[in-house]
Amino acid sequence: MFIMVNETSRININNILERTIDIGQRMLVTGAEVSRVERTINFICRAYGVRHVDVMVITTSIVVTLRGEDIGVLTQMRRVPGQNFDFQRLKALNQLSREICAHPMTSDEIKQRIREIDTMETISLKASLFYWALIAASFSAFFGGRLEDAVCAGIVGVFLRLLQYLLGQTKLNPYFALVLLSFVGGILANAFVYFGMEIHPAAINMGNIMPVIPGLALMNSIRDMFSQDTISGLIKSAEAFILSLLIATGFAFSATGTPIAFDTAGWVYLLTSFVGGFCFHLLWHGHFKDAVMGAVVCMGAWGGTMLFVAKGWNEFAGYFAGAVFATIAAEILARIYKSPATIFLIIGVIAMVPGGSLYRTMFYAVAADWEKFGTQGIKTFLYAVSIAAGIVIATAIWETVKAWLMRRRKKEGASCTCCVGDEK
Repeated sequence: MFIMVNETSRININNILERTIDIGQRMLVTGAEVSRVERTINFICRAYGVRHVDVMVITTSIVVTLRGEDIGVLTQMRRVPGQNFDFQRLKALNQLSREICAHPMTSDEIKQRIREIDTMETISLKASLFYWALIAASFSAFFGGRLEDAVCAGIVGVFLRLLQYLLGQTKLNPYFALVLLSFVGGILANAFVYFGMEIHPAAINMGNIMPVIPGLALMNSIRDMFSQDTISGLIKSAEAFILSLLIATGFAFSATGTPIAFDTAGWVYLLTSFVGGFCFHLLWHGHFKDAVMGAVVCMGAWGGTMLFVAKGWNEFAGYFAGAVFATIAAEILARIYKSPATIFLIIGVIAMVPGGSLYRTMFYAVAADWEKFGTQGIKTFLYAVSIAAGIVIATAIWETVKAWLMRRRKKEGASCTCCVGDEK
């Protein structure tokens, strides 16, 4: 049997495939999960009439193979740089993919749109200094620090963001730069004690560990494994785990006193989770309107977790319930605002990310208290598993509902049933 390959069609589809991978690569870098990138590439290719699409995405590369009678076999692979959250670009890329699905564009038109997204304005250094300081201050109070601890955490946060910016101008290995940043953060937190101030370095450290700890990456890696993206999950989890340990050790290495354990009032939890989530969204270049809603989800998710603890129920079940709430809320908001659910979900669970717990784990390791190290380490892992399990199960339920809605829309004659967003 001979297959007649149309060279013109082959060239056109090959160009479209290149542009599609451009979109997928940028989505992965700006914060999209692996499954979303795979669906995006799959649906865009199908919008151009390709019926056999094989996509494999991991955190470091994208491989796509297309097959058809008129194009033969086409394969492209792309190396993916490190992740750098940017919610506005992710939202723009998601919107572009929707438009391509509804009305397929030429390769040149897609290339122009991608160029416009690449040249979007980014967050200024001054703004990032302000948001980092507020994040550090709010999470310092969230993890049990006093007002003076929160103020000092904000001051240290400004210096760390400046140092991060300066290190980013060099060719220093980014992982080494983060570890160096954490050591400097621990030293700066301790400096207040040397000047005779009655503050708690651990509270300052736990506030400043949140913007740098790859807790979301660690949690998402477990989520990927639950979703059967085993290779991606293992690679990401190994990378995030090692980096998290190094960063937490850097902050804990020079710490004095005890890992802070003051009781935090309920209203402080809710207020600081809202402020922290709001500032995280803006730090990652999100829209103000989306930031407010993401912060509400963050506050609500942590409020649900607090309720479980207050009732004396299982603490890990509380994290699971909070993640379920955040996932469902993120999916609903995605349909309302026509945005990727990811940008609401990431912020929704940010207060539950076990950055403080990981800091305590390494604090005990540095202090050679191996019994507490083991106990805290297991708790940290179970926090991450509980959150990931809640997200996966809630997502599975939502996908079932969404599939039913898509079938209903198809019966009603919707113009596009193959698009790739959360409200497509």
